[in-house]
Amino acid sequence: MRAPILLPFITTVALCMAMLSCLAPWAFAQAATEPGTPGPLKIGIATADITPEGSVYMAGFAARKDPSTGVYHKIEGACVVFDNGVARVGFLAFDLCKIQEKQLADLRAAADKAGIPPQHLMINVSHTHCGPTLGHKDNAAYDALFKERTDPLLQAAVDNLQPAVLDYTVGSCTMAVNRRQLGPDGQAVGMRPEPRKQIDPDVPILRILAPDGKVRAVMFGYACHPTTMSGLEIGPDYPGFAREWVAAAYPDCVPVFLQGCGGDIKPRYCKPNGRFGYVLLEPIPTTTEVGHELGRAVIAALAVPIQPVPADRPQVLSEAANAPVTIGGIVEFVKVPDKEDPEGKSHSIYMGAWRIGDVYVFGSQCEICSNIGLRIKRELADVRVWTNGYTHWGGGYIPDAASYPEGGYEVNVSRVSPATEDILVGNAVRYVKELQRSPIHADPIVEQK
Repeated sequence: MRAPILLPFITTVALCMAMLSCLAPWAFAQAATEPGTPGPLKIGIATADITPEGSVYMAGFAARKDPSTGVYHKIEGACVVFDNGVARVGFLAFDLCKIQEKQLADLRAAADKAGIPPQHLMINVSHTHCGPTLGHKDNAAYDALFKERTDPLLQAAVDNLQPAVLDYTVGSCTMAVNRRQLGPDGQAVGMRPEPRKQIDPDVPILRILAPDGKVRAVMFGYACHPTTMSGLEIGPDYPGFAREWVAAAYPDCVPVFLQGCGGDIKPRYCKPNGRFGYVLLEPIPTTTEVGHELGRAVIAALAVPIQPVPADRPQVLSEAANAPVTIGGIVEFVKVPDKEDPEGKSHSIYMGAWRIGDVYVFGSQCEICSNIGLRIKRELADVRVWTNGYTHWGGGYIPDAASYPEGGYEVNVSRVSPATEDILVGNAVRYVKELQRSPIHADPIVEQK
């Protein structure tokens, strides 16, 4: 069956029953293992429709001043909770440009009530530029709707915990293009297609199976701005259409998208004049086609047997469902140097990583440019690592150090120094090593000195 889709509101009685019911599987899992010893994995999944019910002010394009006029595709939130009897880890994914610190605090509080400590919670946004602005002075009704529909997600996923088996692979997709076009002098000339520069083609995929082999969920990611669409209609851009393709291939499966390190990457809809633009198809069909291309990449990668998680688990699914799986997470509030005054001023951003078996998911606040995500994977080449920006809350760019001399939008608007790349990569490597040694971090998040 599909994971539960939350209604716009949940009654007080239902919430109380849900809170009580969550104690049973947790107590059972604790009883099934020695203290501190990971047990078999249970996974719960829940989704919520977070589409606004009326006109809202939208996030993503600064030049857009008017409120929304309609919806071209619903937007949603998804939650996946992992539980091995000694730890609980939660992933939240939203079709939004960003969340604010208020929503981060609310969701961490909801996670804590559901038995998930703050360091074990990942919150990622797709970064669609056709979603509502949270925290806007005229969007108070939407802020309330978002809280009403998303705070219960974590507990709903806990209530859905069931025995599960995992496998993992990395597909490939080239539907994106670098957007930092360079002129003859090597300087960035604008936000235009630059096929001579890198993209990150990886499509990491974590598949969640029931012990009988039925696919319950497919978590997948890609590093690319969801900016195929503009205008005044609400929608998820390409991630929503990619999820639709995956859901059609696996009926009753819940597809969950995580945005990668795509701060300098854009969908490859280009015109021969060196600009982005539509050819042959109008905006919505173009966006649909781009999303379906990513969805096809996911399904192509799953068309052959893929690697188990962890790699040494039993191959027989009924046996794998009883095998122990280690999970955990670590999150820090990290100081990074200011671009203009690196010695005297700093900015603090959230960075973290989460372990699911032998897969490590890195996630940092801000719009991380693609070369940084690629470097993390090079430096952890012997580890299955999945890299993400757009995590925790807020925005702001973190370009790779090599991009600063070129100038361009990402560099010009960034508030952090080129040294931030080394800090971010160093922390990613350190987090993975720490999670290999000691996966559970239930203490409050502290600011790194």
